[in-house]
Amino acid sequence: MARTEVTDEQITAAQAGDSDAMWKIVEAFDGMFRGMIRSVAPGASATDAEDYLQEARAVLIQHVRDYDSSSSSAQLSSYVYRAARRAIAEADVMNHATLSIDPTAAIRVRRALAEHGGDVERAWAEFRDAASPTKRMSRDLFLAMIEALTEGQRLDAPVKGGDDGDSLSLADVIADPSSDVSDPLERRELARWLMTQIPQRQSLALRAFYGIGMTQQDDTLTCADMAINGTALRRLRSRGIDSARKVANAHDLTA
Repeated sequence: MARTEVTDEQITAAQAGDSDAMWKIVEAFDGMFRGMIRSVAPGASATDAEDYLQEARAVLIQHVRDYDSSSSSAQLSSYVYRAARRAIAEADVMNHATLSIDPTAAIRVRRALAEHGGDVERAWAEFRDAASPTKRMSRDLFLAMIEALTEGQRLDAPVKGGDDGDSLSLADVIADPSSDVSDPLERRELARWLMTQIPQRQSLALRAFYGIGMTQQDDTLTCADMAINGTALRRLRSRGIDSARKVANAHDLTA
């Protein structure tokens, strides 16, 4: 991992709302992020690579906001590196598979297949024989992951609509549920978890607006951080809410 030069003064200024300082930090990390994208998603198109870069930038901005400014600025790269790499990997998985699969598990399956040269049985043995119960996976789930990663069904893919033969999109049949979780603490924890399961830019837009895991901030500051206008920010929030609902519904968290 190459060291990325950012000063303590830049971090402090960015945390105080200096958008120029924030974007100097973003620019300093862009080279590292582009290298991550080439490593994690070598087959990404130019459009997808740009999307993954934006996801990594959102991770960086959020980490700068949360960073302990009393620490050495040299530690920021280490603080951001793993989270940004994970965000890129999850974005790549979610870009080519359904939203209903667990991105973390999908990444593990994809990595195992790569390590064993695409040999499904050898990759499966890695999960079957894992020492830790949390690392194990049923064969059915393992095969379902492979199928999801291979098919890459998207939300606009047509699905059979019923006996009348009408065709609906997958988006048409996703429920828009109302959560029965009423305990405030449970709701906060659910919100925090959902923010880790959706695209990072959508997550940042919602975190900043509602103060989820970070200090609530004005839209003007969030727009400056993300270099977007108010309309784009509101669109990201709307998409983020839709994404969070889909994840909650896929995990039966709204029944």
